[in-house]
Amino acid sequence: MIYTGGSDPYYEDGRNLNLIRNQIMADKAQLKKQQYFPEAYHWELPPEMEDTFMVREKDIRRKAKKNLEIYQNDKNYHYLQAHKKDLSVKQMQESRITTVTGYVDALSIFIISDDVVGMRRYETMDLQEEFAECRKEVEKLMTEEEPEEPEKLGQLSIFDFI
Repeated sequence: MIYTGGSDPYYEDGRNLNLIRNQIMADKAQLKKQQYFPEAYHWELPPEMEDTFMVREKDIRRKAKKNLEIYQNDKNYHYLQAHKKDLSVKQMQESRITTVTGYVDALSIFIISDDVVGMRRYETMDLQEEFAECRKEVEKLMTEEEPEEPEKLGQLSIFDFI
């Protein structure tokens, strides 16, 4: 982990390295109580790290900025952004358009706020594939006619407007 970094979606590498260090100390204390001293017992304890330490910080930032540019220039992403307003709430839910386009918004916010842990969440995601799949679903939904809901009789509730 000290060489490649972690993949924890919520915490920095330093915090996780310190958790590992604490576990090693606890294990050594247990071995000492048992009077059992294997070779690993004598290995040097890893140093304590700053909780905010990130192994591949510069690489993560660089890759996030590159990916954001790719996503923002993707033709399917542009299609989704352009047609979001044409969908009903039900169609938006079925197509997951808000979620899929929201990934780009979230990555942008992580970059602006310099949240390296947040940026790391998007390192292995293939959003271009998500955009393409979502576009297919949106196109399908837009060609289908949505059945009209029957007129409701009686008292209206606040939920009738959703």
